[in-house]
Amino acid sequence: MEEFLKAKLLLNACKAPLSAWETLKGRGAPEALWTEGETLWRKLGIRPSSCTRLRELLTQRDWPEREMYRVESFGARFLTADDEEYPVRLKDLPSPPIGLYVKGQLNESKSYLAIVGTRRCSRYGQTVAEAVGRAAARAGHQVVSGGAKGIDGSGHRGCLAEGGTTVAILGTGVDRVYPAEHRPLFHQIVEKGALVSEYPMETGGDPWRFPERNRIVVGLCARLVIVESREDGGAMITARLALDIGREIWCVPGRITEDVAKGTNSLIRDGANPLIDVEDFIGKISGRYGQLLLNFQKDTPPLPPLSAEEKLILELLHRKGDRTLDDLMAESGLGLVPIQTCLVSLCASGLVYESGPGRYKGQAP
Repeated sequence: MEEFLKAKLLLNACKAPLSAWETLKGRGAPEALWTEGETLWRKLGIRPSSCTRLRELLTQRDWPEREMYRVESFGARFLTADDEEYPVRLKDLPSPPIGLYVKGQLNESKSYLAIVGTRRCSRYGQTVAEAVGRAAARAGHQVVSGGAKGIDGSGHRGCLAEGGTTVAILGTGVDRVYPAEHRPLFHQIVEKGALVSEYPMETGGDPWRFPERNRIVVGLCARLVIVESREDGGAMITARLALDIGREIWCVPGRITEDVAKGTNSLIRDGANPLIDVEDFIGKISGRYGQLLLNFQKDTPPLPPLSAEEKLILELLHRKGDRTLDDLMAESGLGLVPIQTCLVSLCASGLVYESGPGRYKGQAP
């Protein structure tokens, strides 16, 4: 086995930070990972718990070779941050995975819309999640979710019902079906999208893995829809992750007497966008001038040429989401007046809109 691949498999399996791989790669000698041992591991910033796991893997004879045999036998692929197919948006995360196991195909040419929520959802929640998934597919968006019961499964099914593309981020290995009753659904997802996991093959469904995998759902998407969530639900963790990296959050309002709506209602109270009409929501996220479910692109006037400063501001707003003038000054290095001038021009062109008092967002490309 090629030594760079061997090192990537080992580092990913022990949940080492991406920076550890970048540093090791820069040395040009991946074999140092197993020849130099813990002295090097500490220099690479690998946590003690990850060092323990790495030590265990190295004591297992030919683990990387056997792992790749499992991957190929299952018809999956192991993508790393060095591969072109690795989703570039994941690098916005504070801790992006070194590698991803993928069964199916990822399509980076379409935007990802995340649909998440509680497993123990109401019938109403299931209906709304499926409706959002259907509308997203008709508008050309991909649905990303966690493949779980409840809201996740309904979002996937709605997208598939309209012939759309959907991606399930799993809290197990890609070769495990969890929950078991989702086996037919997972088969459909592979045909129209992909099953994705950062965990090695044959990894079981330990409870702590599911909140951890939510960061990949957030990393992939441009926008996050939370249909139903309790105040202590996993979707609330997902919402905090989305806020941290500037993803747009939409929540479906629910009855104030329902536990499954207390989390989503509180997020709306704190500033999340309320999703009160599915088609209106899809229209707002589907282009510069709102509803673009019909093919009006030929009638849309061409974009004006952008200056280097305008391109910089627009890129920041697309990558980081909702930003203030102070945020943009700190992140762009530009002064207040040039930023204000750029925002006036970009808003006039329909590329940027004011999302709140003194706050700006870029329209979805």
